[in-house]
Amino acid sequence: MNRIVAVGKFDGVHLGHRVLLREGESWSQKAGLSFLILTFPPQGDALLPLEIKLRLIREFADEVEVLQFEEVRDIPAPAFLEILRERYHARGIIMGPGHRFGKGRSGDPDYARSWGRKHGVEVRVLAPFLCQGRPVSARHIREHLRRGEVREARFLLGRYPALFGTKTTGMGLGRELGHPTVNLDLHLGLLRPRTGVYLSWAFWKGGGGPGLFYLGERPTFPGLPPTAEVHLFAPPCPEPEGKVEVQLLAFLREDRRFPSVEDLVAQISRDVARGKALLASLPRPTSLLFGRSR
Repeated sequence: MNRIVAVGKFDGVHLGHRVLLREGESWSQKAGLSFLILTFPPQGDALLPLEIKLRLIREFADEVEVLQFEEVRDIPAPAFLEILRERYHARGIIMGPGHRFGKGRSGDPDYARSWGRKHGVEVRVLAPFLCQGRPVSARHIREHLRRGEVREARFLLGRYPALFGTKTTGMGLGRELGHPTVNLDLHLGLLRPRTGVYLSWAFWKGGGGPGLFYLGERPTFPGLPPTAEVHLFAPPCPEPEGKVEVQLLAFLREDRRFPSVEDLVAQISRDVARGKALLASLPRPTSLLFGRSR
């Protein structure tokens, strides 16, 4: 089967990725070819787990294959292109302007186009995709999230940034404070945003709703371990179990120590009121984990 092929990490499947993948899908359909996406498992501080990334890129592709980076990193650039042509029957290759491939990242779009002319493979290189004059990249999105800049990250992603984890048993501290929480064991390998309090929307099997997401050291309670937890604005039905997705809608405040437990409780109440007021001005999110079909 002859194919149009795209290769990349596609971390976050952000707006720039989606422009490229949509173009590859359109090209393959017009040419009567299959569109194959070759991607890699997430690596440190990823924006999405592999499961979610594959769900998103399958919206564009006829075929998706996950390559192990260790198996291809030492392949020279010309040999890698030859693999695309011979093993995957690439008759076209699509890439972004910053794409690098081959051992030592020695291959670039200019080399790919030159190689393609010699071997009868069309190589299309998209122009840089810009938002507010800045290239859209996973690196920039990570920088925004490390600073708690949810709005900016959302603008580049084309959706709310999300965290994923599994419900775990907490210490019951939130319930004692009058604001019960769902404690989370966050997915290993994913980027942690800036610590603090966020307006969020949580999803779990059979349910979902808005609330406050807290990620931090609990400085008002020295000696307690760090935590990630969600306080839902309404009692959940059904109760969250298993996998939980948390989409970050807005950053509300930094993590800080309060003079007393009473001061902390008063601030949480203000956070809840502020979060509920903000909800009316924000689009309702759609779950990446539970709200999309394959």
